[in-house]
Amino acid sequence: MDRTMQDYYFNIFLNLIRTTYMNLEKNWENVAKESGLTHAQQHALWILKFLDGLTLDQLGNIALWNKSTTSALISRLEKKGYIRKDKYLNNSRVIKIYITAEGKSVLENSVATKTAYEFMGLFGQFEDNEIESFLRTLHKITGMVGTWDLTDFERFLDISSEKLLIKETE
Repeated sequence: MDRTMQDYYFNIFLNLIRTTYMNLEKNWENVAKESGLTHAQQHALWILKFLDGLTLDQLGNIALWNKSTTSALISRLEKKGYIRKDKYLNNSRVIKIYITAEGKSVLENSVATKTAYEFMGLFGQFEDNEIESFLRTLHKITGMVGTWDLTDFERFLDISSEKLLIKETE
């Protein structure tokens, strides 16, 4: 492909991805706000719902947050009673983070609203093969851009997606 076409496609891709991200963030913020959360707090609780007992580093790696952002966020969630921190094997340098019953409740309430239902149902207008093709392409692109180590993220994506499928079949 020549440079002109590369620039053309990249321009469209970059601007569509940015617009999609900004709209997703705004919509998630609205969903979270209905339950008194920020979208970052809601995201942390969502991750812990599937992988309870993460370290700060693991949580930050999954959410793609730096250590100070993750630490401040967890401190705020702990003050609200939505998570608890425990020393791992009595080692004060390693802290594991767990979602509390209250944290699970606020998370479940946050995704059970009419706003959340409408937002999370956005794929309802597509055929399964369209969605699966799109997600495969997006996953491929995710691995091609950026410098993040996505090991923890990939593990979370696999585990959370599998748990959601199991929930659907029960």
